[in-house]
Amino acid sequence: MEYISLKGVEKPVSRICMGTAWFRPHLEDEIFMLLDAYLDKGGNCIDTGRFYGASQAESILKKYFESRGNRDQVILVDKCCHPIVTPDMVHCFDYWRVKPDLMEDDLYFSLYNTGSEFFDLYLLHRDDPAMPVGDLMDRMEYFVEKGLIGAYGVSNWELSRVAEALKYCEQKGYRGLSVNSPSFSLAQVRKPRWYGCVYADHNYAMWHMDKELPLYCWSSQGNGFFAEAFPFDQTAPKDVQEAYYYEDNFTRLDRARELGRKYGVAPINIALAYVLRQPFRTLAIVGPRNRDELSSCLRSLEIPLSEQEINYLRLEVDSY
Repeated sequence: MEYISLKGVEKPVSRICMGTAWFRPHLEDEIFMLLDAYLDKGGNCIDTGRFYGASQAESILKKYFESRGNRDQVILVDKCCHPIVTPDMVHCFDYWRVKPDLMEDDLYFSLYNTGSEFFDLYLLHRDDPAMPVGDLMDRMEYFVEKGLIGAYGVSNWELSRVAEALKYCEQKGYRGLSVNSPSFSLAQVRKPRWYGCVYADHNYAMWHMDKELPLYCWSSQGNGFFAEAFPFDQTAPKDVQEAYYYEDNFTRLDRARELGRKYGVAPINIALAYVLRQPFRTLAIVGPRNRDELSSCLRSLEIPLSEQEINYLRLEVDSY
């Protein structure tokens, strides 16, 4: 396992982070075994949210921590201000929840739901450009002062707002952002799958080169595109087709296959290595469903992609 330090987080953080959006109660046995295996391999960062797993992921984690007595071994990442998601997975985008008071409501709800007194890292899950950045950062800093969180960051924010938050926190003498968390992967997204989500392109990502702010990447494997999880025809889910199915991405997949043959791995390993081998600091959230998929994710740490190979995957050069 590889680790990086995050401002405000006491322990080194594993660069491969375990996502929980797919967690469901009927899968608890498999989830517990997978979390055991992840921690055994040196992973220590679990990423969750109030509405993940049809609002059940947090309570599953609570049961896991209670059964293992290992909450103190885990860097737990939670989030606030996501749109409401109903039990049948309908996203209620009409009610936008990026408000300081809802940040606090979500925080206390999630602390209770995970059986925690403290989150190592807490993120704003969405943004509202009409909401003053200062109001949101003030509330995050208040959570730090109260000992409820150790560090904070933002997810699905445009760069102009991230920069504004950094400037405001510096002026106020706050701890400030510890991560920025858009979606970032080898695949480029043509149409966001969910309203209000931000998908980082190369220019967005490279903004982090001269910053101390790491990129905490969700959908780091392209929602299964590089695992060929869906058929490449009209039978694939419409949102997947609209997001990923266009010529440049299929060229990136072909090049990932090519480099996979060179390194003796699958294309999805190359895609994850692409995220991990950027010239700035990154962490990658993954969602393996079993031990084999977890082992596959961890293999990506062993792939030493060169700068030329990264540029080749990005379609900037014709050879590597």
